[in-house]
Amino acid sequence: MIGRHHVLRYGAPIIGRIPAVSYPVAAAVGWATWQLRPGFRRTLIRNMLPLVDGDRARARSEARLALRNISRYWVDIATIPYRDMSRFEERHIRLVNGERLAALDRPGPLIIVSAHTGGAEICLQAITFRGRAFTALVEQIQPPEMTLQLNRLRSAGGGAFHIAGTAGALAAFRALRAGGVVGLMADRDIQANGLCIDVAGRMVRLPRGPWELAARTGATVLPIFATRAWNDRFTVTVEEPFLVEDTPDAICVAMQRFARVLSPLLRAQPGQWCVPEDFWAEHGCGQG
Repeated sequence: MIGRHHVLRYGAPIIGRIPAVSYPVAAAVGWATWQLRPGFRRTLIRNMLPLVDGDRARARSEARLALRNISRYWVDIATIPYRDMSRFEERHIRLVNGERLAALDRPGPLIIVSAHTGGAEICLQAITFRGRAFTALVEQIQPPEMTLQLNRLRSAGGGAFHIAGTAGALAAFRALRAGGVVGLMADRDIQANGLCIDVAGRMVRLPRGPWELAARTGATVLPIFATRAWNDRFTVTVEEPFLVEDTPDAICVAMQRFARVLSPLLRAQPGQWCVPEDFWAEHGCGQG
């Protein structure tokens, strides 16, 4: 039987070499998925509803955009081995508050925290392409061969990718202890052990791992958010870097700080949020 990992393995070299064709095709696949998978469609609409104050017409429109962006994400990853990542930033990214990237040029451990918006993965790889080792934790996707294929593509840009979990956290800890850069997504609690934080007016669990790592290693935290303008054109907003003290209260405060920056972005551009699960139901922990 042909699995998704076979499609990715044999299709990625074709998709990745012709992004001008692949991105429009991906958008068409997103449209077809919208038509053929009503359950998935309803899930995406539910994700949008709290962000648009219950406006169902806008929720449907933003959900369609989110699905197109999810499809384009796969093209992003497939193109990494065929990109000149040293020039991707200048060719494909418009920076907002770019002067804050000076944190990358300073010695010492650095954690870049982001969310599943726009083309976050490829943008973060491009921005960290500055001569420093880059380590990232990623979600395990089934079947496991799928994750292996994805990580081979991702690592072509120069980073080291580990599955989120005990071993992955240890790899990230070691990288930070060595003064490296670690990239982490902080908007989905895939380990199901997070803290309840207000995001866009609702209480949801966010992962505490990024903040505990920052506290224990003394790493500077640099929040960066990407949004997709069109295909492989992105806007990347760099927020103020900060430190996290090694106390439970400080970790919670850092998570709230992240949520206060993330929430306006999600409300302003809901269709940029590429989250495939029923987010508010799976991560919810009471109404705010």
